[in-house]
Amino acid sequence: MADVEKENLKNLEEKQKSRPGTGSQGKVSKPPSAGSGPASRPHSRTSPAPSRKSVSRNGSARSSAKGRPGSKISNMSGDVSDQSDNEDTRSKTTMEEGDGEGSDGYDTDLEIEDKRIEYDSTGRTTYKEACKQIGVVPVSYFLRHMQDSELVMMHHGLGPLGAKAIATSLVTNTTILKLNLRDNWLEAQGGKYIAEMLVENCYIHDLDLSYNKIGNDGAEPIAEMLQDNSTLDRVLLSGNGFGDKAAEAFAEAIMSNQKMEEMDLSHNEFGEVSGGLLGPAIAENSQMKVLDLSWNHLRRKGALAVSEGIRDNITITHLDLSWNGFGDDGAEAIGDALKSNKTLEFLDMSNNRISTEGAVLLAKGLIENDTLRVLKMGKNPMQSAGCYGVLKGISQNEKSAIQELDFSDILVNDDFDELLKQVKEMLPALLVKTGGAAKDFKKAKPRADPMTKLKQYVEKNNLRLVDLFNQFDKDKSMSVTREEFAQGIEATGIDLSPDELNRLLDTLDKDGDGEIEYGGIGELVFGAQAHQEQERKMAKTIAQDVLTALRMHIEKRGLRMWDVFRAMDEDGSMTVSREEFRVGIRNTGIELEDEELDVLIDYLDKDGDGDIDYEELVEGAEESAQETEDEAGGGDDGGGEEDGEDEEEDA
Repeated sequence: MADVEKENLKNLEEKQKSRPGTGSQGKVSKPPSAGSGPASRPHSRTSPAPSRKSVSRNGSARSSAKGRPGSKISNMSGDVSDQSDNEDTRSKTTMEEGDGEGSDGYDTDLEIEDKRIEYDSTGRTTYKEACKQIGVVPVSYFLRHMQDSELVMMHHGLGPLGAKAIATSLVTNTTILKLNLRDNWLEAQGGKYIAEMLVENCYIHDLDLSYNKIGNDGAEPIAEMLQDNSTLDRVLLSGNGFGDKAAEAFAEAIMSNQKMEEMDLSHNEFGEVSGGLLGPAIAENSQMKVLDLSWNHLRRKGALAVSEGIRDNITITHLDLSWNGFGDDGAEAIGDALKSNKTLEFLDMSNNRISTEGAVLLAKGLIENDTLRVLKMGKNPMQSAGCYGVLKGISQNEKSAIQELDFSDILVNDDFDELLKQVKEMLPALLVKTGGAAKDFKKAKPRADPMTKLKQYVEKNNLRLVDLFNQFDKDKSMSVTREEFAQGIEATGIDLSPDELNRLLDTLDKDGDGEIEYGGIGELVFGAQAHQEQERKMAKTIAQDVLTALRMHIEKRGLRMWDVFRAMDEDGSMTVSREEFRVGIRNTGIELEDEELDVLIDYLDKDGDGDIDYEELVEGAEESAQETEDEAGGGDDGGGEEDGEDEEEDA
C-alpha cells in the first residue's frame, strides 16, 4: 500500500508541474484529505476560478415549450420542444469540456454561474415558435397581455390557425384566469384547439367563445372537455349556430359537470328536439346557478321538457327563456314548475307568444312560489288583462318575494293600476315596468281629408254637384274665385279648418290663377270614379282576407271578437282610435304587415272620422264571414263557415 501511495503522489506532482501558473518553484500542494474542503483559492466566493466545474440538476434547463406528457397541444408546434432539447444538450457538452480532464473540484447548484433558461410560465417563447411553425403572424396584443389575469381578445379575427397558436402557448400558461375570445371566427377547428388546450390547462376558470361560428362539429370536443373539466365555472357559448346535434353533446356535459356555475347557450338554433335533450340534463345538474337559453326555437315540446327540468332542478337561480315561442302551453308548464321549484330567483319569459290565457295559467304558479324575485314578461300579446292576472296571482301569495315585474310594451288600464296600488301595500318595494297607461296613448282624432268631407256632404244631402256649385257661382259664369268658394263652403256648414280649406282650394285651383271652374271640380271629385272603384274593391278584398285571418286566429284561442274589442276599449266608450285598434290587434299575436293593418283600418272606418266603433268592427267581420262562406259554396244552412273552421282546426 505504501508503494501505491508513493506512486500516486509522484504522478500528481508531475501533473501539477505541467500546468501553467504553478509558480517558478514548481511546488505542489498536497491533495486534500478525505472529508476536507477544497483548497483555498485567491478568488471570491461569487467569482469562481477558471478551473472550477459547475454542476446543475438534470432537467433544470428544460424549455417551457414542453407540455404535459401525452398532450395533444404539445405536439402542435412541431419541433419547438426538440429545438430546446438540442440547446440543453449543447450546453451540457460545453460544460463538460470546459474544465478539462482531471478536475477534482465539486460545487453545489447554488454556485452555478452559467446562464440558465428559466421556466416561462406565460408561454411567450412557445407562442412565437408555434406561430413560426404554423405560419401565422404573432398577435402583438396577445404577447403584451400574456401575463394578465384576464385576457380579452374580442374581434381580432384569429381564425382556426390563430387559435391553434394561442392554444399551444396557453397549455403551460399559469397567469391567465379569464379568457375572452369572443367573435374571432374560430369555427369548428379553432373551437377544437381551445378545447384540447383546456384539457391540459388547469388555471383558466372563465371562458367566452361566443359568436365564433363553431357549429355542431365544434360543439362535440367542447362538450367532451366540459364533462371532465374541474376548473371552468363560467362558460359563454352564445351565437355559435348550435343545433339539435350539439344539444345532445351539451346535455351530457350539463349532466356530468359538477363545477360549472354559469352557462350561456343563447342565440343558437336549439329546437324542440334540443329542448327534449336539455330538459332532463337540467333536472340532473346539481351545480349550475345561471342558465341562458334565450333566442332559440324551443317552441311547445321543447318548452315543456325544459320546464319539467326546471321543476326538478335544485340549484338554478337565474334563468332566461325569452324569445323561444313558448306559447300558452309553455307558460302553463312554467307555472307548474314554479309551484315546485324552491331556488329560482330571476325568470325572463319576454316575447314568448303568451296570450292573456297563458299569463293567467303562469300566474297560478306565482300563488305558491316564495323565491322568485324578478319576473320579465314584456313583449307578449297578453294585453292588460294578462298583466292583471299575473298581478292577481302575486296578490294572493302572502309569502311572495317578487321585487320586480317587467311588462314592457304592454299597455295597462285603470283596473291594473288599482290592483297595483293594493299589491304595493303588501310589497312596498315592488317595481313594475309597463308600456304605459292606455289612456295616455289616446291621440287626437285625425280629421278626414277635406275632399272626402266635400264628397260626403254632397252625398249626405242628396245634392247634385251643379246645385252646390250654383250656390257659390252668383254670376252664373261657371267659375268662382277662391274667396267666393271659401264663403260658400262656410255657408254650407261643412266642418273645415282654415288649413283644410286652403288645402282644398289649392287642390281645386290647379293652374293657380285664383279661379275655380266647375269642370275642374267634377274631374277632381268624380272624374276618376272607375279607377277609384277598382282600388276600393282591391282594398276591400285585402281587408276581408285580413279580417278572416284575424277572426280564425281569435277563435282558436277560445276568444270572441267582442273580447278583443273590449280589451282595446279602455274607457268603455264602444269606440277606439286608429292607434288603439292598431295596438290591440298587435297584442292578439297575429302577424300582419303594416300595410295590411292600414288597409283593414281604412276599411272599417267607413265614416272617415278616425275612430272605429264596435258596430263597424262587427259589420266588417260579418261581411268577411259572408264572403268566405260564398267562396266556399255554403248554402242556406250556413254550414260552409263551420266546415271551414273545422277543417282549419284539423289542419
